[in-house]
Amino acid sequence: MGSRIRFTRAKQVFEAYPELSDIVSEPSGELAPEDYAMELQEGEEPLKALAYFAHVLPKRESVWWGMNCVAGLDGTRSEDDRQVLALSETWVREGDEDARAAVHAAAEAARADSASVWIGFAAGWSGGSLSPNQEHRVEMPDDLTAKAVNTALLIALGTLPASERDEALKSCLSAGLSFAGGGAMPVVSVKAPAPAMS
Repeated sequence: MGSRIRFTRAKQVFEAYPELSDIVSEPSGELAPEDYAMELQEGEEPLKALAYFAHVLPKRESVWWGMNCVAGLDGTRSEDDRQVLALSETWVREGDEDARAAVHAAAEAARADSASVWIGFAAGWSGGSLSPNQEHRVEMPDDLTAKAVNTALLIALGTLPASERDEALKSCLSAGLSFAGGGAMPVVSVKAPAPAMS
């Protein structure tokens, strides 16, 4: 399979999502998106690489990447969290409106401070209406999925001891880059690498 990245230049991500420049500086040169993600990771504020990369992939792929990072890093999942992750996976695999609505409802019903629930919001906010009133449809802002994936990743990293966070961030971004390049999603962990998940 070819690249899953929907941009050819890093600057195009900022053209598509102008608000991203409020938290991530734009590249000075003509870099590929994956190269800029690595440059950010190696910079003074490596967490910005996650915020940027969440915007690089299409919505379903971004949720899949985030979901696998959360599953590999956050071991504090409740039953609600497991249900939201399962529904998120259903949405990623099926991509239909019923699956999106189901994961959105489950995320709203669960506690909103867990990484898993934010993955559910990422899937739920990929479409539909921002307004609960069916007569007054308000389109979801296009960047809500990426913002929710980033939030989930930050929460998942925050559950780890400080000494493990840098390695976890590298594992998460490395898995995302491998997946974005067309490969299977590698298992995300701060432990020794495991076989890829498809």
